[in-house]
Parts: sequence; structure tokens; C-alpha cells
Amino acid sequence: MRTMRPEIGGTVVERKSGRPKLHSLQILRFVAAFSVVLFHLGATYKAEFGMERNIFLIGSSGVDIFFVISGFIIAYTADPDRGPLHFVWRRIVRIVPLYWTLTFGLAAIALLMPRLLNSTVVDAESLLKSLFFIPYEASSGDTRPILFLGWTLNYEMFFYALYALCIETGFRSSLAPLVLVLTVVAAGRLFEVDNVVWEFYTNPIILEFALGIVLCILYRRYTDVFAKSARYLILTFIAAFTARLALPGMTSIWANAIVAAVLVAAVLTAPAAKTPLSSLLVLLGDASYSLYLSHPYVFQLWIKASPERLGVATQLVMGAITSVGAVAVSVALYRLLSRRDSFSAGISAAGVMGNAGFCFGPRCENGAVRALSMIDD
Repeated sequence: MRTMRPEIGGTVVERKSGRPKLHSLQILRFVAAFSVVLFHLGATYKAEFGMERNIFLIGSSGVDIFFVISGFIIAYTADPDRGPLHFVWRRIVRIVPLYWTLTFGLAAIALLMPRLLNSTVVDAESLLKSLFFIPYEASSGDTRPILFLGWTLNYEMFFYALYALCIETGFRSSLAPLVLVLTVVAAGRLFEVDNVVWEFYTNPIILEFALGIVLCILYRRYTDVFAKSARYLILTFIAAFTARLALPGMTSIWANAIVAAVLVAAVLTAPAAKTPLSSLLVLLGDASYSLYLSHPYVFQLWIKASPERLGVATQLVMGAITSVGAVAVSVALYRLLSRRDSFSAGISAAGVMGNAGFCFGPRCENGAVRALSMIDD
């Protein structure tokens, strides 16, 4: 049976529906993740080694690319016929194991060896809220979980919850979650509520998921048009990206969101040729979630181990080596924690749920067979 394997901000590796394999989006995921790596590398140079500015500031746009891809791929792969439980379970097994593993690991370091961390504070409340994707104001004043890049996962999980709600209430079209996202943002603008959760989840940044849904609707309806528009989309991206660089003070969500959406649209037109290089890049795309979450702590190891007063040339070399090391660590984490074999416990749990009667629709089967289909699809 051919299957599909979407991941956070990810793409389809295989689909039983016969839709084309979007390896180009998988490669773009790695580009987005590595852009964030470069952003934090530049931040490290600035904070730790006295550089005047973050030379990789534009790398923060990798997050916007992730969100647009997520909106696209969730709309592309969702199967309302299987019900909300199937949808939610697939999201959980992709996100939670790695995120919880790193969160527990960081919490243990904060409790046992706090000198190794800069500002991370862990208590029972912050740990529980972090694990269950509940926004809260950290001691630094930022709204972020213990694993600080997990703030993006809070948005991801909220988007998944909105999508699952639409499936549960019988809306099969991707237009329903699109409208719901727009409604949430509009409510945040109309009703000012002094509440961290409300302010966080009504942030206009979730419109990037909506842009992804729009792209998916257009792509599925006008696939041939996309294929014929490659050069125009590439030129549009270059123009939009150049305009973004020329207006560094622009803070509107659209400044990054539009550029990210045009880039995703352009990448959708890329040919699907399979070469050793593309296969390697797809693997790195598979590991991009691991890279995104783990790289700041690889950087911290570098900083803690580095002697003081390194020269600029040495700093640049060390940064490059550490960045490559972060990619290697991410691939190892992906193979250990993010592949299907790592979810045997989850499969057993899903089997128990199936036997307990948590089953939706005529396709429901009992035990491990049903659980395996939930993982694979």
C-alpha cells in the first residue's frame, strides 16, 4: 500500500491518492530550517563575540516559510473521511516524541546543572504548559515554552486543532479551516482581551497557515497553470524578496508572509528529478524538524566549550563547523526519534484506543492493524 508521510511544515513523501510526490517542498523545509540556523548563528556572533549586527538576520524568515508549507501540506493531505482522531493522531506522532524528549532533557539540565543554561527556568507549571502547548509568559518576559523554539509548535498545534474542529463538525472543504483562521485573527483585532493565550493565538502570524491553504486550493485546481508559470513565479519571488530587503524596517506580517508564499508557489513548480543530491536534500528535509528544535543547544555547547577572545576568522570557522555538526545531530535525532520504528509504543496505544471504541467511520479496524494504518497514511 502506498502511503504518505507528512511532518510539521513538511511535504508528502508518498501518497496513496496518486498525487505527485512533492520532494521540492521537502527540500524547501531544509532550506527554511537552515535559514533559522544561520539566524541563530548570527545572533550568537553578535551576543557572544561582539559583532555589531546579526549578519544573517533574514534567516528568521524560515519560520514564515514553515508556516506557509504547513498550511499547504495539511490541506493537501487531510482525509476528512477518516475523522478527527485519525487527523490528530498523525499530528501527535510527528511532533510530540522529539519535542517532549528535548523538553524533558532541557528541564533535567535546568534542575541539575543550571549553570549550563542562560535564562531557562523550570517549574511544574512551566513544564506542564510547555508539554501541552499552552502559551505562558516566561521569566524573560517572552511568551515561549521551556524549549524556546517551541513557540512555533504552539501555533502549529493550534492550527491543527482548528483543522480537526472543522473535520469533526462535518466540513470537508479546505475553505472551512481557512475561514476559521481568518475569523480567529479578526476576533483578536475586534476584541482586545488581556490574556496571554488569547493574545498569542489571535496573532496575525497564523494567517501564514491560511496562505498555505489558499496555495493548496489553487495548486490542486490549477496544477497545469503552476507548471507553466514557473519563470513568472520565480521572477515574482525575486522582486518580492528584493523589496523585502530594501525595506528592513517593515514589521507587518505581510512583509514576510507574502515572500514566503510566493517562494512556496515557485518551488511547487520545480521538477521532481531524483538524483543523489536531491535524495540527500530530501533526507535533510526529513530531519529539518529535528534541526530546527535542536540546533540552538548544539550552538550552546560550542559557546560553553570555546576559549575566550577567539579571532574573527576562528569564530567564522567554528561557526561553520558547528552548523554542519547541528545538521549531523539533527539527522541522528531524526533516525532515533522521528521515524516510524520509534512509534511502536504509540502504535500499541492506538490499538488500545481502537479496541476501546474510539473509532470513527466505516474504515475503522481493530487493534494494531488500524493503528498501523493511522501511522502510515
